[in-house]
Amino acid sequence: MRIGRSLWIALLAGAVGAGVSSCGVLAPRACAGPAEGPPGIQLDATPWLAAHPGASLEACLARRCTVLSHDQETAELQTPMQDVEGTYPLTLRSGGTAVAEEQIHLADPTVAGPCGTVHILAIKPLTLNGSGKLLDTPPHPAPYASASSSP
Repeated sequence: MRIGRSLWIALLAGAVGAGVSSCGVLAPRACAGPAEGPPGIQLDATPWLAAHPGASLEACLARRCTVLSHDQETAELQTPMQDVEGTYPLTLRSGGTAVAEEQIHLADPTVAGPCGTVHILAIKPLTLNGSGKLLDTPPHPAPYASASSSP
């Protein structure tokens, strides 16, 4: 009987300790989740603006617009939060003339994780080249970091 009672007390103490301790095996995990928001694009108009000195560029994605110039060569444009179309019109104009018009497909950005399925912020990087063609911006490689024991 004594062993049974001691075992019961030990199990009870372990369960209470695990529920209180952040290091316990039974402690609940908090889910921060990824950044949420509507899909959008990151537009880099640097090559086009360099090829057209003094020009400005109006960029509109799904009725949301911004103006790019030599003072601001990149911009992030997002679709309205309630839009769930998946494909959005992108219009680029300079001086009232169309530079580029394209349908941009932004896939439904949902992922499954430890906290269930969540909607994440999806931004597609695009570059407008000097002749007015939209190109997918290649990803930048992560900087290489190394530890050194040199003095």
